[in-house]
Amino acid sequence: MIELFIKGGLVMYPILALALVGIAIIIERILFFFITGINYQVFRNELIAKMSLQSLADIRLRRDTVPSFRDFKNWLFVQRWNRSPYVKIAETYIGNIVKGARSQEEALRRNGSEEIEKMDRRLKALSAISVLEPMLGLLGTVTGIMSAFGAISRLGGQIDVSALAGGMWEALITTAAGLVVAIPFQLAYLYFEKLVELRENRMSYTITYLNEAFFEKSRGDESQTVEFTGPESPYRAYAGKVPGGGC
Repeated sequence: MIELFIKGGLVMYPILALALVGIAIIIERILFFFITGINYQVFRNELIAKMSLQSLADIRLRRDTVPSFRDFKNWLFVQRWNRSPYVKIAETYIGNIVKGARSQEEALRRNGSEEIEKMDRRLKALSAISVLEPMLGLLGTVTGIMSAFGAISRLGGQIDVSALAGGMWEALITTAAGLVVAIPFQLAYLYFEKLVELRENRMSYTITYLNEAFFEKSRGDESQTVEFTGPESPYRAYAGKVPGGGC
């Protein structure tokens, strides 16, 4: 392996450096999504069940003396340890009910954007590495071919296979190294992007479920619900889809 690396020439060093950076990003993102992961279906069902036990007055006035509301707050507080974006969105929704629909919407938009930014962190760098690696491999191919033709030139145009071997090695090794690194990095990037999109949608679903529960308790007062369907929304809600499973 070390021998192949040396035969690949100077281009192998930036390929290796970017590979190490990409591996570090992948490990960090895996740990992040694992730590902030939650079984969304279980959380959703528990949230809906506990919301159905609350009265509208208790929610608005945040009556901690009422056992059901106190239990609901304690349950929501316990959920915070996993740092899930769904829990943070639910907390923001409940915590800003008394401030009015407009203030609540702005708080949800701000906190939702912050959570999405955390999930997107370093993914652009991973995508850039997956693009740069094959380009560096191509650069190694070019330098290897130049080295081979340089050897032919030094021999006065006479073809010597042994003299050409070094340049061809460099061309083939760097191309293979760039592709070997780029392919799994690109797959990792696509997986993380899909995971971010899934969590983003589920954050929107959480708001929808809370809107439904709050709408039923407000007896048709639509001004008390919060919707995120405009172009400025960080969420893309899809009507009729019911999420499930973990993440």
